[in-house]
Amino acid sequence: MSITLRDSLASLTVPDLKDLVSHLPGSTTATRKDDLIERIAVAMLGPELTAIWSRLDETQQAAVAEAAHHPLGEYSDRRFRARYQRAPAFRVAVAKSYGYSAGKSTALCLFIQYSRDEGCYVVPTDLRARLQAFVPPPAPPGIDSSDTLAEDERLTVRLTEREALQEVVIMLRTIEQTRVQVSDKTALPGTATLRLLGDKLPSGDHYAGEVKQNSWDQEVGPIKAFAWPMLLQAGGLAVGVAGRLQLSPSGVKALGLPPAQVLRGLWQKWLKSTLFDEFSRVDAIKGQNSKGRVMTAVAPRRAAIEDTLRVCPIGRWVAFDDFSRHMRASDRIFAVTHDAWKLYLCERQYGSLGYDGSGGWNILQDRYILTFLFEYAATLGLVDVAYFHPKQARADFGGMWGADDLAFLSRYDGLSAFRVTPLGAYLLGREAAYQPAAVASSVALSFAPGLHVDVVRGVLAAEETLLLDNWAVPVQAGTWRLDREKSLSAIEKGHDIGELKGFLESTGGLPLPAPVESFIGLCEHNGKALKTLGSALLIECRDADTAEQIAGRRETGSLCLRAGPKTLVVRTNQLDKFREKVRSLGFGMVS
Repeated sequence: MSITLRDSLASLTVPDLKDLVSHLPGSTTATRKDDLIERIAVAMLGPELTAIWSRLDETQQAAVAEAAHHPLGEYSDRRFRARYQRAPAFRVAVAKSYGYSAGKSTALCLFIQYSRDEGCYVVPTDLRARLQAFVPPPAPPGIDSSDTLAEDERLTVRLTEREALQEVVIMLRTIEQTRVQVSDKTALPGTATLRLLGDKLPSGDHYAGEVKQNSWDQEVGPIKAFAWPMLLQAGGLAVGVAGRLQLSPSGVKALGLPPAQVLRGLWQKWLKSTLFDEFSRVDAIKGQNSKGRVMTAVAPRRAAIEDTLRVCPIGRWVAFDDFSRHMRASDRIFAVTHDAWKLYLCERQYGSLGYDGSGGWNILQDRYILTFLFEYAATLGLVDVAYFHPKQARADFGGMWGADDLAFLSRYDGLSAFRVTPLGAYLLGREAAYQPAAVASSVALSFAPGLHVDVVRGVLAAEETLLLDNWAVPVQAGTWRLDREKSLSAIEKGHDIGELKGFLESTGGLPLPAPVESFIGLCEHNGKALKTLGSALLIECRDADTAEQIAGRRETGSLCLRAGPKTLVVRTNQLDKFREKVRSLGFGMVS
């Protein structure tokens, strides 16, 4: 619905109109409402408009430009503050003998007025057309970024790309081989499972090894170890059966796919999954499971964050606070709850987040974004992360009722900055394909008999250590030995041994020694000598005659293979059919 300048002015009182007239060039003797409206309309829609515009200060002009070039002519204080980190002056206080009045309208109110019909502040339609002719449109909001981070010994930088490529295969293998327990009701991993998965992470969890000093201390706890079983279940690669995870047919197939492709599928599935609300991990905020509709749908929240990640520069550090501001400045906003009054700290009545200043963007939306980026995007290798300990990393909740005993509002409060990785660009669909970047190194290597690799100059970077760890075992400080079993395992996980070869050639010189060249060639040749076609079940019959009867019958012979005098092998995906046919022969099968 559009509103003209005269219609908008008609909703104001005579004192309000007199305030506005005082900002026009010249003087007027008009006192009647209709005359005041006409005086303002003639000035604002005529040649005086440019002069009136020039009297605005820089911030006010920016506000008019934002609203005039908005598709609906709307002015958003939230959007403006997020972009410019200041607010334009709509009113100025006027001193009186007994204090201050509510204030006098500034000239900005000639341009931006409140529309009761629209329920927001707008530039009237006819005035907007005039302004667009000479007021330059604001540049699209950008995201500040940098190549490097400020040095701080308290800051931990985690490069997640290579870790994710390793970990996704490790987690699938762990589920394939181990009793990974989850709740039948919630699908959440228990304490024992979190400990097991944390031990499997090659570089450990983000805050691994931290021990509470006192029983009342807040515990950071696992992050990556919690995320992996949730991601794999949401992605359909693992399913809970009788309280433990098993690989689904898609999970078995994923073991033979490139890890980057698997990670991309997990990311895409997570964006739409309703398995889990990440905000529930902000466990200091209670009431999330109260009766009624409390929390909003997760898909729109995730979509807003992903949309913003798509415009982040690849390979450059973005401060979390700048990312959050950009979301608000670019209208990529979302709600976390339908009713903030139902959420609370410590005590339901006094600690409710419904009170002013308690349930704002910084408390609800920021904590959700922190959780999403730190626990899920980073675990999948989409972003590298730089973080502090969460204790007192953010002080924005300290004045809230019930926060006295909280060292942090969420375990993710320490996230300071992140960087979209090349793998992240692939996961986000910004790149059609992914190829792990060759490791640019400042170290020099030499080769010794027995497939030993020695660091003779420099120190291996974190990603270089991860690379070598795929193919070699450490012998002593600065010395590694290429290992056949580790190399074959890496190839099974989808890693390209050509990446190792390129690294050794760039740091050890050409040509590679014959034993090293031979080792790489043999591993490359034999690494995919066998291929998993599916899983099967080993079944023992009571005697050889029973096995012969079942294997020899046309109905069941095509569903099984002999594996011994009394033993049959049946593919898992044919087990139900095999069991049905065996019953028709008069035999039963028990576990």
